[in-house]
Amino acid sequence: MCAGHITCSRLSFIVGAAVQKDLAARRREFLFSPPQWLQRLILPAVADKRDAPVAFLLTNILLLTLPAAASVFLAPESSYLGALYVLMNYVLFFPRFVVSLLHITEHRRLFKADHFFLNSVTSLLLTPFFGIPSGVYKLHHRIMHHVEDNGAPRDLSSTEPYQRNSVPHFLMYWVRHALFAWLELPVYAARCGRVALAAQVLGAEVAYITVIAALYTCKPTATVWVFILPYFLSTLLMMFGNWCQHMFINPECPRSAYGMAYNCVASSDNSMTFNDGYHILHHLNSSTHWSELPSRFMKLLEQHAESKALVIEGWGVIDVGLATFAGDYNAVVDRMLMPFHKPKDPAMRAAAVKMLQERLKPVEVPADGAKKGA
Repeated sequence: MCAGHITCSRLSFIVGAAVQKDLAARRREFLFSPPQWLQRLILPAVADKRDAPVAFLLTNILLLTLPAAASVFLAPESSYLGALYVLMNYVLFFPRFVVSLLHITEHRRLFKADHFFLNSVTSLLLTPFFGIPSGVYKLHHRIMHHVEDNGAPRDLSSTEPYQRNSVPHFLMYWVRHALFAWLELPVYAARCGRVALAAQVLGAEVAYITVIAALYTCKPTATVWVFILPYFLSTLLMMFGNWCQHMFINPECPRSAYGMAYNCVASSDNSMTFNDGYHILHHLNSSTHWSELPSRFMKLLEQHAESKALVIEGWGVIDVGLATFAGDYNAVVDRMLMPFHKPKDPAMRAAAVKMLQERLKPVEVPADGAKKGA
């Protein structure tokens, strides 16, 4: 089975050309290469030499974000300085930190095993500067989200129960995460029998709130701009990203990686997020190295076609999400490689739009939360 009216060989050629753009793209995850003396210290400790760009991004953030945050606290209280810091940090680094650095290092160790401290810098030291409590992301993303595969109700970040082109439904989704994940995550871990992890995360949350409260008593304005506002901003952006990644769910196989997510190929976002657009591949095997995702996609092209997987060319997931919220399904269809291949025939375009709309509807969740249609 191939995309729409196109032959399998032709599809392979066209999709391969799009994927080649991602393979040949210049990496844009880091802003600048660290000084040579610093590279000589860091690179020998990197576990996989292909992850040098990841290490460079880490050094960029250490050299820019931490001094900038310190300057907000050391300077006289100023909302102008705080706003400038947030603008700088989020424009330059937020997608690079969350989608690239934190995400990559949570799934694959960046530094060799004997460099325990270096492997903890991202998840423990840097996360609060991007609105994420220390030590929480691992449970939320790698343990819960990837184990439960967007399946409600066990995946607390599941998009299944919602009408996924509805702004009110998304706002409910975000508010639930921002306000209640503090308790829901430890409860989830405890119910899974991981009591020690539940206690660890609960302790991390209490420590995070305690430190923020203490900082607020000393430097309220700086604390609001560096830590409190970023929490709400980051939860909004992160949950919108996850919503967009799991926006189109095939009702025939909602718990299959091919049905719960879609791939974005030949997208400029891929060169800034270590190929995060290949989200189906990421859910098939979250330990696949980021540099191998495009070629792995080509090897599994037939399985994508058989599963009627959705593949978009030239856009990232945020572009797809914004167009969907705006009701511009034709713009998505114009960039669709699979299961319909950029259809021009009015009847086929209508069928493609109808398919997208069907995949936006709430998924019927089994009463026991079992994996339906996996």
